[in-house]
Amino acid sequence: MSTSLMEIFRFSDLPEDLCRLVLELVAELDPETGRSCALVSRKVNAWIEPVLFHTLIIQSASQLESLRRIVEDANHGNSSSTKSPDFFANHVKVVAIITLNSDAANILSVLKACRNVEILVLWSNPNKLDMGAASPSGILGKELRDLRDFMTSPELSPRRISMFHHILSTDEAHFSHPIFQNVTHLELVRVDSKAGWDTLQSLPCLTHVSAHCLSGMEGYGRWTREAMDLFPASLRVFIVWFYPDFCFENTHAEFEGVKAIQDGDIDSRVVVAYMGSSLLSSWDLYPILRLYEDIIGDWMGYSVGKDFWTLAEEFIEERRRRREMQKGSSAA
Repeated sequence: MSTSLMEIFRFSDLPEDLCRLVLELVAELDPETGRSCALVSRKVNAWIEPVLFHTLIIQSASQLESLRRIVEDANHGNSSSTKSPDFFANHVKVVAIITLNSDAANILSVLKACRNVEILVLWSNPNKLDMGAASPSGILGKELRDLRDFMTSPELSPRRISMFHHILSTDEAHFSHPIFQNVTHLELVRVDSKAGWDTLQSLPCLTHVSAHCLSGMEGYGRWTREAMDLFPASLRVFIVWFYPDFCFENTHAEFEGVKAIQDGDIDSRVVVAYMGSSLLSSWDLYPILRLYEDIIGDWMGYSVGKDFWTLAEEFIEERRRRREMQKGSSAA
């Protein structure tokens, strides 16, 4: 912009509500620029921070530790903090903790602060054990027990959850806990059993389920058929994720079972999907192909195009129409 134009147009000449709208949009579309804009003044910072903290994606233990310190500064009313004690509860709607080796106490601190979260992704294997409280027999440390107690309390009530299947202790691995009561979309990662799945029938809002089974599992067709019997009548979509693509080779022992899932022979609501570090070049049996980062984008609302839930819905509808046409042709 030329000097003369700069003299004519000054951002500060805009009405305050329009300035705020522009800056909030900048922060939403380009968080890095948004963080720079937040340094302009305390007023601008107050506009932008809620946008920057709407979605929290934590992908390392150091990020998680830093966020915990920010949360605690706000909770304690430290003069250096620009956030009120209820800032995170009021403004954070999406939390994704995607770091395998994380501190249970740090996770707990963040989740307690973000108690009104609507989307929760917890791909973590908390490894911080209070060795002083652990017995030689391997009883869980206090910090991990506290996290699991919180996860089964009424403190959180998200609409969408993606979590490692074993984040809950074995005796608490069911879905009667308050945290699941408002869930519409549930994703379970590293599934090795269906323990506690019978309680899914008690979830009044559940419409979509996604399961990432451990590689090497046998009997996919039978496993899927048994799982469908455990879901509530409200279920519309069940996505079964596969990692070993050799299941789709017609010489493999699992081929017939997997093909029955994909053809809708087991249940019309089931879809097969694949996630890996690289995409397969061509597999007609996979309606959903996703890289690891694609899955994160789908959960965060950053999808380029349709997310995997929408792709599954469309595939189910298209398969239904195709089968009806085939029936019509056969009848004729």
